[in-house]
Amino acid sequence: MSAQTQVQQFIVTIGLRAKDGCAASLERELRKRVPISRTEAGTLDYRVYRSRTDANVFFIFSRYASEKAFDLHLYQPYTLSGLAEYENLLADPPRVETYETVLG
Repeated sequence: MSAQTQVQQFIVTIGLRAKDGCAASLERELRKRVPISRTEAGTLDYRVYRSRTDANVFFIFSRYASEKAFDLHLYQPYTLSGLAEYENLLADPPRVETYETVLG
């Protein structure tokens, strides 16, 4: 497939660090919202990982059909309420990175 005909997907990664004593609560909040996020139109993949060496560190990998699909996810009521809840549980602001397909 040439670069011109290649499907452009929008990738978002988010690094999260829970405050000491808040990792279980953060995981619980993530578990509540992930199944809903996976059913959204335009969401191709949505996974949450936890560090094997630091139980306070989480990593979200999500893949969308387009940047517009991500924007729709971002403004869902359950996403907005989650962001507000996460704020109380995080030691640092989330580290968000976005990517586009170069080779796939």
